[in-house]
Amino acid sequence: MASAVPVRAQKPEAPAEKLPERVETFTVKTRSDLNKEIPFYLRVPKNYRPGKAYRLLFLCPHLNQKGLEKLARSAEWLSLADERDWFVMSCTFKQAKEAAQDRKLSYYYPESFSGKATLEALELVSKKYPVDSERLLMQGLSGGAQFVHRFAMWMPDRVTAVAINSSSWFDAPNARCNQVAWLVTIGESDESYNASLEVVDRLRNVGAAPVFRSYLGMVHEGSGAVDKLDMEFLKFHDDFTKKDLGKRRSALTPAAERLAFQGEKMPFVGDGQDWKYFPNAADARESIAEDSRIYLPNESIAKLWGQKEEEQ
Repeated sequence: MASAVPVRAQKPEAPAEKLPERVETFTVKTRSDLNKEIPFYLRVPKNYRPGKAYRLLFLCPHLNQKGLEKLARSAEWLSLADERDWFVMSCTFKQAKEAAQDRKLSYYYPESFSGKATLEALELVSKKYPVDSERLLMQGLSGGAQFVHRFAMWMPDRVTAVAINSSSWFDAPNARCNQVAWLVTIGESDESYNASLEVVDRLRNVGAAPVFRSYLGMVHEGSGAVDKLDMEFLKFHDDFTKKDLGKRRSALTPAAERLAFQGEKMPFVGDGQDWKYFPNAADARESIAEDSRIYLPNESIAKLWGQKEEEQ
């Protein structure tokens, strides 16, 4: 039986496994039977120098994927992280498939053990490196998406932006979720397509402005097109909030912490029926049904999301 309370984290020790260059490992102990010692992996950016605050990208593995495997299969993400001076963290969560929806046993639910273990891991990292653990970027596919979307709902004051790819079911967002930037992608042949539409509507209802994209013919495996959109989305929000890195959120006003690019303030608007986008003007918005209207924060994201109307 798992407990919601992790116990004290261990200090980093000499790893028993061979680690890639610039990757460190440490464990956090919990009382979860399958996760008594969760290994976390931290990759330091190539050009790291002390003296400034750094961003951290959390890449969550899919169901029962090892954290090191996630990093090994994320070459484009790691290249981007070096380009933008991001630390990258991953970990290995274990789970019995039949317990996936058990809120006490499943790592999908951060209040059980996984979220608290992640917070302890972030605390360890921030003691060694000048990483801003209150402005995380997060990305996950399938089981990884299950964890990252709930972590962002559970701790929205720790997350800047999250890319959620092919999550099979969702928790309901709360009122604080409007301070997080959300990207939700799904295959149109995925059984969870309707669940993704529903969570997008719920996010809008609490004042968030999620970017939603579905992909014709895609089932549950994700695609290169999804990764490119994820990257451009997180790059934008990295740039947009970079000025606040290293500042305590408690020192900022709620208005300063909310993303300025909300809804009608975004420069482009897209039609989720045919994936066309337009400059965001009143006539363009009014030509799109409200439930198909998707606001896009810059042209790079818009081009990956769809096509300009005149290009059709």
